[in-house]
Amino acid sequence: MKNLIKQYLDSRISRRQLLSGLGTLGVTAAAANSMAQSLAPFLPAAAADASADASSASRSIKGTGGALLVAQLKASGIEHIFFNPSSGAAPFFDALVDESGMHLIKALQEGALVAMADGYAKASGKTPFVICARPGFPNSMTQLYNVWKDEIPMVVAVDYVNRATLGEDGFEDADHLESIAHPITKWNWVAQSAEKIPEVTRRAFKFASTMPSGPVFLAYPEDILDDEAQAAVIDQAKFAVSMKVRPDPDLVEKAARMLLEAQSPLLYVGDEVARCGAQKDVVELAELLGVPVTRDGGTIGWSKSFPTQHPLYLGAALREMRYPAHVDVTLNLGSRLSYGERIQPGIKLIQVRMDPTNLARTAPTDVAIFGDLKFTTADLVAALRSMATADRLRQISQDRTAKTHEYTATMRKFRESLGRETWNHSPVSFERLGMELESALDKDACVIAESDSGRKMEDFMSFGGSDKQYFTTTGAALGWGLPAAFGVKLAHPDLQVVSVVGDGAFLFAGPQPLWSYARYKAPVTLIVCNNRSYNNERNRIWNVGGRQFQTGRDMTCYLGDPDIDYAKLASGFGVEGEIVAEPAQLKPALERAKRATADGRPYLLDVHIERNGIGAASTWHPPYSVADLRTRKV
Repeated sequence: MKNLIKQYLDSRISRRQLLSGLGTLGVTAAAANSMAQSLAPFLPAAAADASADASSASRSIKGTGGALLVAQLKASGIEHIFFNPSSGAAPFFDALVDESGMHLIKALQEGALVAMADGYAKASGKTPFVICARPGFPNSMTQLYNVWKDEIPMVVAVDYVNRATLGEDGFEDADHLESIAHPITKWNWVAQSAEKIPEVTRRAFKFASTMPSGPVFLAYPEDILDDEAQAAVIDQAKFAVSMKVRPDPDLVEKAARMLLEAQSPLLYVGDEVARCGAQKDVVELAELLGVPVTRDGGTIGWSKSFPTQHPLYLGAALREMRYPAHVDVTLNLGSRLSYGERIQPGIKLIQVRMDPTNLARTAPTDVAIFGDLKFTTADLVAALRSMATADRLRQISQDRTAKTHEYTATMRKFRESLGRETWNHSPVSFERLGMELESALDKDACVIAESDSGRKMEDFMSFGGSDKQYFTTTGAALGWGLPAAFGVKLAHPDLQVVSVVGDGAFLFAGPQPLWSYARYKAPVTLIVCNNRSYNNERNRIWNVGGRQFQTGRDMTCYLGDPDIDYAKLASGFGVEGEIVAEPAQLKPALERAKRATADGRPYLLDVHIERNGIGAASTWHPPYSVADLRTRKV
């Protein structure tokens, strides 16, 4: 109790925290209030003012820079701190010892650390805080690149060299460390004094979360984290900027008229649809006009923003769309639309984005609308209903919908046929894996995917709408999926979470995230698609017909010899797992994984899966032995 009272008198904890702490010690509420009142005369004036007005959005705090940082993070709504330890940030971690409202989430490698926070941000919609040691920060760059590509809000911080020795090339000293982060962050800054820590931290969260959102970088010199100062800690809500912007009504009317007059329109959907919560509105718009729906192909899109089993959904766009054959108007809702060649000359293009920097960035655009996707889609629907009678809209929708239904039904039958054909393939086919997962997963499950070859699996699963959630990264820097699934589970502890990663992606993550799964008892099913190859990378290399293709020699992509046992690897980190070598073993293995996660434990499946494409059968790799170089046996 003495320590608790000392913290209160030193303004290191608030009146509310004092009362909570006294309650934990068994002091009654009445007695705790009386004790707090008796201590009021001994409080510093600023702290007394803050205590007297507990509901105020701003209060003055006295303490170390580390304590000020903790106080501001709490005011910014941070519940989890994603970290790897740093001696320079010791005052910050010291301030957390008596802070019960925040939870430390440790990763053993900085890239995995950022990917964990990325998964959490995508699933929760919140802006996470990440902190690591300055020499370890460059380790985070590949995953920070993914965050930047996906425009995910995140604050990434490091301890910085003591200002008195900065530039002397001393221990862990690097000139202009913040410049490393510059190309892939929205903003970067080095705090200049302890009293400025709350202010620059608030600004970092404001910049990260304001659309177009993205990561920011902050550095806190270790001396200012230890300095004593007094500063205002202010609720982050006082700096929030609403981005729910209504679109220009004239542009909405122009776009609606173009859609109404179109003979063969096409609708692209992107991540901003999910981010703005506009999925239902987009379905309503598509059904109103019977417009077929697609999304950018390749790695463009980290979510599924339209129900994938909807009869109007065509799947990912191809460079040459077979259906519809003659598009005259394309409406892009929240997609990067990065392949300009898909918008052929003569096709009218309407684009709606929340990111003005990428609006009309590549493809010539007839109508460019800046606005919230939910508002804009609802306004388009209202404009269309005002321009045409219900009978006319019904007739337009019925004619188009019938044709699209016929096409998507044909494609669905083709996929079902392919699924039957590959059902008993050994090693397991991606088609079989997709069908087994579709049967095994809860309807509201979260699937985190990082398998280039595994996109075929997704064709046999349903996502979007009231169905399963889907998460990936558009950056394609491998090593994301395994740690990101941890962050998704942290955001949604009551939802079933499954990670599906290729063996190449797993190895880029390293096994380190498994430790975090075991330490924090994160019940996630971890599936490694083990085909001992960078399968799609080999396909792309061989597809151009070079010497590797001509000779049948895979110089770069075979991952066998030695064959890695991922279940045994997981066991070394305290995660139970098993090998699935045959297709008949898959269903019971998924059931065991489901029981394990229901019991609160992570579970890994090392699924031996088929290679496919050009050169899939090749296991040749360049022979070389360092041992053979020896002239003596040492």
